[in-house]
Amino acid sequence: MNFGEKLKALMKAKKINSIELAKMLKLTQPAISHWLNNKKKPNLEKAQELAQIFGVSVDYLLNNSSVMTNSAPFHNIDVFEMVAGFGTEGYLDSDFRVEAQIALPSEFLGSISPKYAKIIRCLGDSMEPEFSDGDYMMIEMLANRNYIKRAGIYLVRLDNIIYIKRVEFLPNNDIKLISINPNYPPFTASSTGYEWEILACVFGRISVKIGSGFQFDPQGIK
Repeated sequence: MNFGEKLKALMKAKKINSIELAKMLKLTQPAISHWLNNKKKPNLEKAQELAQIFGVSVDYLLNNSSVMTNSAPFHNIDVFEMVAGFGTEGYLDSDFRVEAQIALPSEFLGSISPKYAKIIRCLGDSMEPEFSDGDYMMIEMLANRNYIKRAGIYLVRLDNIIYIKRVEFLPNNDIKLISINPNYPPFTASSTGYEWEILACVFGRISVKIGSGFQFDPQGIK
């Protein structure tokens, strides 16, 4: 069944009509009609609400799954006010102030504990084509934690400047910061004269697809 057919069946089973469902979701009746006719799909926020109303999973509603399991857990993930730089410099907010929260399904987090999962926006073009100006990145905070030092993409602090770069760990407590865009040459932390700190590792990019809600691209540690 497609999404519209699934929704019709669920509404019939719950004896909920389109007017009632529209009121429950704070939407217009035409919006519900678009869903029922399979012209559009809800975004992730509304899909989560539908899953809670009908006692099914978001995966069942939006994808080809035929398993009507209970709703998968969602986690409210903080979005930092500060931005990180790809090529453009970002500046550290030592208070790590939060501007918003986004409810994301647990499968987006993978092995990341919700306690350490955060989202940060990035500016610049030095990590293209893998990452683009304005992307929102899913990160796992590592500051003051033990972690395995392996090459990958990290949120790095150099003094009060923060970057997202591919990092290679070097002897003598140094690191090499590498851009994916070949127009930006690599450099070492020691060459800047600044102290450095690994703040977080990058696990992927969060994007919004019209009609499907939030999408997760697992780009990061490789």
